[in-house]
Amino acid sequence: MKIAEVSERYGIPQDTLRYYEREGVIPEIKRGNGNIRDYSEEDCKAIVFAQCLKAAGFSVEDIVEYRRLSDMGDGTIPDRLALMQRKREDMVQQREALDKALRLLNHKIFCYERAVETGVLSWDDPNWSPE
Repeated sequence: MKIAEVSERYGIPQDTLRYYEREGVIPEIKRGNGNIRDYSEEDCKAIVFAQCLKAAGFSVEDIVEYRRLSDMGDGTIPDRLALMQRKREDMVQQREALDKALRLLNHKIFCYERAVETGVLSWDDPNWSPE
């Protein structure tokens, strides 16, 4: 599959695919006639996995480190596990911060909706807590 097809299929700009290859986020892509990249199904699986890790908050450096460890074999399974666990903990903390911000936003919306109905803006609500 050519780079334009991969770009279209996965919604990733061609420049980003080249960058991912150059940085080691995905494996080096074999070249066909005219030195044109020819993506295999395995390459595409690596792209999907990298997208998943990016969505989970992994940096490019984290993904490269994961790939490096994976390429070293099963002896690095504890290290890969630790990397995944650290990222999961980061995500849990981010979710908690987002949940708190969402509660505050919901309270503000409630107060503004009440102000539209009553003509009085009040932040007082004895039942509301940011926690």
